[in-house]
Amino acid sequence: MRRIRYLCLIGAIAFAVTFAVTVAIADDPPAASKAAVPKPSPDEIEQWIRDLNAPEFMRREAATRQLIATGSDAAELLVKAAPSSSLEATCRIMVILRTWYTSGKDELVEPAETAIEQLAQSKNRHMAVRSAAILDQYRLTIRQDRAIAEIQKLGGQVKYLEARMQLRGTDEPEFMVILGRQWNGGDEGLKYVRRLFSINALYLTHDRKTQKITTPGITADGLAALQREMPQLRVQYRGSAFLGITQDPRLTLCRVFNIEPKSPADVAQLERGDVIIRFNDQPVADFEALIDFIKDKQPGDVIKLEVLRSADENELEALDRLKGPPESDAAKEYREKLRERLGKKIDVTLAEWGAKPQP
Repeated sequence: MRRIRYLCLIGAIAFAVTFAVTVAIADDPPAASKAAVPKPSPDEIEQWIRDLNAPEFMRREAATRQLIATGSDAAELLVKAAPSSSLEATCRIMVILRTWYTSGKDELVEPAETAIEQLAQSKNRHMAVRSAAILDQYRLTIRQDRAIAEIQKLGGQVKYLEARMQLRGTDEPEFMVILGRQWNGGDEGLKYVRRLFSINALYLTHDRKTQKITTPGITADGLAALQREMPQLRVQYRGSAFLGITQDPRLTLCRVFNIEPKSPADVAQLERGDVIIRFNDQPVADFEALIDFIKDKQPGDVIKLEVLRSADENELEALDRLKGPPESDAAKEYREKLRERLGKKIDVTLAEWGAKPQP
């Protein structure tokens, strides 16, 4: 019964504060008059934060409106004050942060999100639960959309994994993130990777000989911190060159599922459904073998691929079953028959991994 009364109290406070703030926002003065208002001092901001705990309702309301209008300058002070605030004050702090977060203004959204993330780790259980709920509510909208935009702005790429989505039979997006040699966000920019709810894998560039990360600004310590927070995240490494295809996950063969527009594969006219069987006259057993071959190449290198084109599903399933490992004589013979009938040779000029496609 006490828990029900407690939850009702929280709901009533949140509703009252939100309603008052909504009215305040609707009555905001024009931009011209706002510009004339002097920037509040840290002492004024701290006083407004203390007033969130004031006994008089009107003082609490006025403080809430003032803090919303103050914007990002109040963010750190709100986070600092939250653990020792009353129940109503914590509700008001969350309303202030949510108002900034949903404002659509970059100068407010980022500090609000950072503050909410910090409060989600608070020892104040009520504050932590409410903060986590806000992040969860907007995980596929504001949070994820902004993360994608910021990663792209910093020179990274975010790509939909269409094949995995189809395999899972879901409309919920799944992404991979590529941070190549054009990345300029360093370790600090990894916070945007952390904000992607539906990330499947993170790709970085590295030197195959030294095994050192070559994505600019990404350190082993920064990556380790990210992996501690996202233990489920798959981190994979690539060389500096790329082809621009994804694998068909239904077969172990190296079968092309998607081709990135304007990528080397697209320019060379590879087609969806092609099965890559040779790379510079070396047999390609599967997609991982193709990746290993490409790791030794540089952007601008020309490679020679041989593919099986227009094989039907029964032929490919039969080849997939026969191929091993180890590869049997029957598999070799069957593949050669398909090769004679369906084989096609294609030259491809590799491009830089993680670089934006040329227009």
